[in-house]
Amino acid sequence: MGQARAADQMRSTVQAFSDAALQERIRMLSIALRRRGLKSDLVCDGLAVVREVSRRTLGIEPYREQLAAAAAIMAGHVIEMATGEGKTLVAATSAALHGLAGRSVHVVTSNDYLAERDGEYAVPLLAGLGLGCGIIVHERTPEERRSAYRADVTYVSNKEVAFDYLRDRLLRASPTEQPMVSRFQRAIAKSEVGQPIQRGLDVAVVDEIDSVLIDEAGTPLLISAEGPALITQEIAEIAWAMAGELREGAHYERSRHGISVEITDAGRRYLETRLSDKGLPWLIAIRREELVRAALTARFMLLRDRHYILKDGKVVIVDENTGRTMADRFWGHDLHPMVEFKEGLALSTSRQSLASISFQRFFRRYRMLSGMSGTVAEAASELGSVYRLPITGIPRRRPLQRKPLGTKIFPDRKSLWNHVAGVVGELAARGQPVLVGVTSVKEAVRASEALGARGIEHRVLSAAQDREEAEAIAVAGERGAVTVATNMAGRGTDIRLGPGVAEAGGLVVLMCEMNDSRRADRQLIGRCGRQGDPGAFAVYISREDRVLSVSPSPWPSLSILPFIAPLAFRQGQKRIEKAQRDARRSLVRQDENLSRMLTFAGGLD
Repeated sequence: MGQARAADQMRSTVQAFSDAALQERIRMLSIALRRRGLKSDLVCDGLAVVREVSRRTLGIEPYREQLAAAAAIMAGHVIEMATGEGKTLVAATSAALHGLAGRSVHVVTSNDYLAERDGEYAVPLLAGLGLGCGIIVHERTPEERRSAYRADVTYVSNKEVAFDYLRDRLLRASPTEQPMVSRFQRAIAKSEVGQPIQRGLDVAVVDEIDSVLIDEAGTPLLISAEGPALITQEIAEIAWAMAGELREGAHYERSRHGISVEITDAGRRYLETRLSDKGLPWLIAIRREELVRAALTARFMLLRDRHYILKDGKVVIVDENTGRTMADRFWGHDLHPMVEFKEGLALSTSRQSLASISFQRFFRRYRMLSGMSGTVAEAASELGSVYRLPITGIPRRRPLQRKPLGTKIFPDRKSLWNHVAGVVGELAARGQPVLVGVTSVKEAVRASEALGARGIEHRVLSAAQDREEAEAIAVAGERGAVTVATNMAGRGTDIRLGPGVAEAGGLVVLMCEMNDSRRADRQLIGRCGRQGDPGAFAVYISREDRVLSVSPSPWPSLSILPFIAPLAFRQGQKRIEKAQRDARRSLVRQDENLSRMLTFAGGLD
């Protein structure tokens, strides 16, 4: 907080500047930052100047905690800052100072809506400092993208900035890789050879950084072209039938923490015996195991309205971390067409990768990486070991007024929803808005049915997309409003209380399923009690919940549920988190090995 306090002491001096004097101060500050870098005294001076420009252009002065957060980001830290504490202005402030220092800054958001919203918010502030602001959303043309990346500060979603990097990487391919580039140009036809879209990866300020760098770390981003179908209807039928014959425990084992299966030695022998007379591809051991493994995963592991939905005759993947659909994503290794076969749809063609990268590998390529979130404490060790990012906690501006209402445990989901519907009805009747949090589309439907049976008006948000979702969540704090939402409810959008709601007790969050991650639970609970507002939260869980299935202990008897069950749920969460963390660490090792091999071979890195 030292730099923020020093900036505070300069407040009256800077406010006394005329517009012309302030612009001269900005000019001299920019020269000094470019010459000397982000020295402590210059950062203090910069914070004071940016705060005054914000007052004159936005009508808002960053308060001391926001200045402290911006200073930490300038130092390359990740800040944990509570919901509603003004992270949008913090990002703009730190990006502005980087821009004055001559750095190329990408402010990275989780979706197009937030990139556009936050970019438009920052434009007056940046313009007042003599800086340009570019905004990139999916519909932008290559030339519009180049122009946006040429600006001092560019607001862009994590997906768009990574795909633009891949397109540029293809254009920079070596002569021996030109056939790949040509295929890309014919298929995509969005860029001219020799004219990259981006200027490079210099500084990134990542909003909701734990979601991007942890939850989506291993998400494969790839540019692909359609290839020949690798699975025919006949092959899918045989694989599906074999999956039905195999016995769990004897022929295959399920992953306890993911959506995968492993075939045992007995299973391999059984497949060889049953499929040896089927011809190709069944004669090849590796290929037949791949096909049957995909059929097993599709049949027993992937659930409709949890892992995917059907939309316009297509299988659309649902991101379990956010609850959003991912229309441009496909499962690999025969899995996607096998799910299509399961649902009676036409089998899609294969996707031939032209270029790919994971978010984890992509963001490690920035010269300077920093960010912010309301929930990074649990991920501090991983952010430090993988990305070398220290964590700084920012205190709340006002005391927390959120009240815990305790945890209730039910024998099954039916009794849980019957109780929750009654609670929601009582809260809404006295004017309190309610946010009901679930983890899947299926549970959102069950919640809606329970509320509807009691005549409670409500809105359901599940597997929706950016703008509609954010706007709906933003009005979820109106008097008596009831909103059912999957994990997407929360990140990037504040729920502001409507007139009279604070007096009624504020927003109540009902967490009706525990997430795989404690951070996701905290994100949901953090929707209430913003900036000192009143609010409350309760946790409702049942013995049927998925998280409990990974606990090492058997479900305790009902007589001791209140004492043991919460511990069993937390243990389940910890096991899932550990498995996911191990998988990400494995990906780090793979990335490092791949980087060494490509460097040795002289290929695309």
